[in-house]
Amino acid sequence: MKLGIGIIGCGGISPSHINIYSGFPEEVQIVAVCDIEKERAESRKQIVRDTYLKRVAEHQEQAEKAESQSDKDKYAKLVEECKNAAEIEVVTYTDYEELAQDERVNAVNICTPPFAHPPPMIAAANAGKHVFCEGPIAGDLKQADAMIAAARANQIKFTVQYGTRFSRGSRMAKYAIDEGKLGKILMGKVDVMWYRGQSYYDSGAWRGTWAGERGGATFHHGRYAIDLYLWLMGDVSEIYAQMDTFTHQIEVEDCSMSVLRYKHGALGQILASTSAHSGIAPSQRIEIFGEKAAISVIPNWGVGSSEQGYAEQLKQELEAAVPELPYGGMVGQMKDFIDAIREDREPYITGESVRPQVEVTRGIYKSAATGQPAKLPLKPYDPYYAG
Repeated sequence: MKLGIGIIGCGGISPSHINIYSGFPEEVQIVAVCDIEKERAESRKQIVRDTYLKRVAEHQEQAEKAESQSDKDKYAKLVEECKNAAEIEVVTYTDYEELAQDERVNAVNICTPPFAHPPPMIAAANAGKHVFCEGPIAGDLKQADAMIAAARANQIKFTVQYGTRFSRGSRMAKYAIDEGKLGKILMGKVDVMWYRGQSYYDSGAWRGTWAGERGGATFHHGRYAIDLYLWLMGDVSEIYAQMDTFTHQIEVEDCSMSVLRYKHGALGQILASTSAHSGIAPSQRIEIFGEKAAISVIPNWGVGSSEQGYAEQLKQELEAAVPELPYGGMVGQMKDFIDAIREDREPYITGESVRPQVEVTRGIYKSAATGQPAKLPLKPYDPYYAG
C-alpha cells in the first residue's frame, strides 16, 4: 500500500519535496497540500499534477531508449504509476490541523519557514502522522524538545532535513572518526561564507529577523554545514563567540566567529557570514585534524597525512568500507524516511541527533551577548534554552 503524503507549507522549498516524492511513485502518493494562503495551496496542487506528468514524459523516453526488455517493462510501469498519480485528487487545506486529521495522509512534510515548524509538527505527531521536517528543527531548545517528545509519545517516525549527511564523503568521515582512523581528534573547523545582498532580506518580512529566522548567518544560513560538522566532531562543552552586523539592515548577525571546546578535549572553530564576497575560497568548508591524519569533508572529500603512505592506505580503506549511496542528499534522506516507515525503524537522522545544531548556536548567541564563555548543556532555566 502506498503512503499518503501531505505537504504543510507551500513556499519555495515545497516543489523540491514534491519532485523528490514523484520519483518514488510505487511507494508514495501526494494526497494533500496546506498553506495559510489558499491560492498558494492551489498552485502547489497544480504543481503536484504537473510534476507527475513530467515524470511520465521522462519515463516514456527512458522506455524508448531501454535496450533490455526488463528495463522497458520497468519504465513502462513507472509511466503508468505516474499517470495514475497525476489523476489522484489532491485536497487543499488552509489549516494544518485539518490536514493532520485527513485519513488518507500517513506522513507529512513540514515546509513552512523555520519559525513555524513546531506547531504543525506537533499537531501531525499527535494525529499519528510521521513527519519529515525541513531544517532547522526549531528556533530554540524548548521547542525542539517539545517536538522530539511529541514524536516519542506518539511513536511516529520523525526526521529533520539535513541531506548533507547523505553523501559518501560525510559517511567516510564519520567512519574514520568513529573508528579512530585519524587518531585523537585535535581540531576541527567549519566555514560558512555566503554573500547575501540586502534585496534577499527585503524579499520576505520574516527574513533577517529574530522572530522569523531565529538567527542570522550562524543559525539560519549555517545550519546545514554546522549540523554536519557537529555530527562528526561530537559534543561541545564550552563556546566563546563574537558577532556583528556589518553590511545589512537586519536584526540578526551577518558575521560571527566562535571557538569551541569539545568534551573529548578537541578545539573547534565556526566561521559564518552572509557578507563574504565569493571567488577566493569555497563558500562552505569542513576540515578535521587528528594526530595521525586530517580530512576534508566539504566541498571536496580528501585525506592528508605527513606520512603519505598512511594517507593513501586510509583513503583506500575508507572507500572499501563505505559504499556509494544509492541516493544522495535530500533524495537519499526522503527515501530513508519512506523506508523507515515501511520497515518500522528509526530514520537515519532522528530529532535527537539534530538537537546539537540548535544548542550550540544558542550557546554562540549567549556567549556573544554576554561577552563570556557559554557552557553546555544549556539548562531549561537558562534564558537561551527557550529564548
